[in-house]
Amino acid sequence: MLLTSLLQSSYQIEDVPKPVFEFIKSILKGRNPIGVIYYGSSLWKQDLTGLLDFYIVCEDLSDWYQDQTGCYYANKFLPPNIEYHEFNDDEVSLRAKVAILSLKQLRRATGLQSIDTTMWARFCQPVKILWVRDQAASQNIFRCLVRAVTTASWWAAFLGSKENEGKEFWCNLFSHTYQAELRVEAKNRPMSILENREDYFTQLLEAGWRGLGIPFTKTQDNRYIVNLADMEREDAHKKWKLRQCLGRPLNIARLIKAAFTFQGGAEYIAWKIKRHQGIELHLTPFQKKHPLMNAPWIVIRLYHQGVFKR
Repeated sequence: MLLTSLLQSSYQIEDVPKPVFEFIKSILKGRNPIGVIYYGSSLWKQDLTGLLDFYIVCEDLSDWYQDQTGCYYANKFLPPNIEYHEFNDDEVSLRAKVAILSLKQLRRATGLQSIDTTMWARFCQPVKILWVRDQAASQNIFRCLVRAVTTASWWAAFLGSKENEGKEFWCNLFSHTYQAELRVEAKNRPMSILENREDYFTQLLEAGWRGLGIPFTKTQDNRYIVNLADMEREDAHKKWKLRQCLGRPLNIARLIKAAFTFQGGAEYIAWKIKRHQGIELHLTPFQKKHPLMNAPWIVIRLYHQGVFKR
């Protein structure tokens, strides 16, 4: 099956609860993006009690940051910017982490040459295109999702073993991406992403490899033998080493940037560090109120606790 056919499920939004669409409408009020992508564990688990994850895609960042020059340039040079939104009605209370980026940034970040692994690693997982401005926007965003899966499939082949089950190629890939980011996840986290979707991910893998021309054979017991030269694998591992070396500093820089561009940025950093590194930053009311002034303290504290070396 073609990759584009498999990914048509991203348009199937009938099972998304109505309050989520109302939430999106409130976030977009007065703005002019081209589309909204819904992703993450709240989508897979259909759980609205946690933090929802949205990516808002703009034709140009100025369409979102009309009167926020600082945020515009911060996002231009180190995407994406993060916002926190809440929505309450008679039925439900929702909260979301909203990432803002341009279509150009999305194209670049989902491509094979991207040093940053965060976006293609997310968008190769099940997502929903919740809202688009027009048909052209829909096609452009969809192409980026295809690029993300294609990129993930390439890395799954070159970072994986020569022979394995389809799900193991994905688990190995996600473990590699976690190591390249500021994330410490439970050992079963990759498998939880695949849970009840093993067949779908295996089909994605096959379609991605066929589209890329990666030679493979499927055994009678549903294992895959990937026929790549040792030299090609070694070259790919060198390229990944670069992404791994730069990944954590890049994501730490994003966390520090959040203190400048994200309302409640200091609390956000503390929450993120505790969740993914197990280090608790006890912030005083003054530090919460003046995150910019206290950013050096945060960096020094993280350095002494070894975050940059993990």
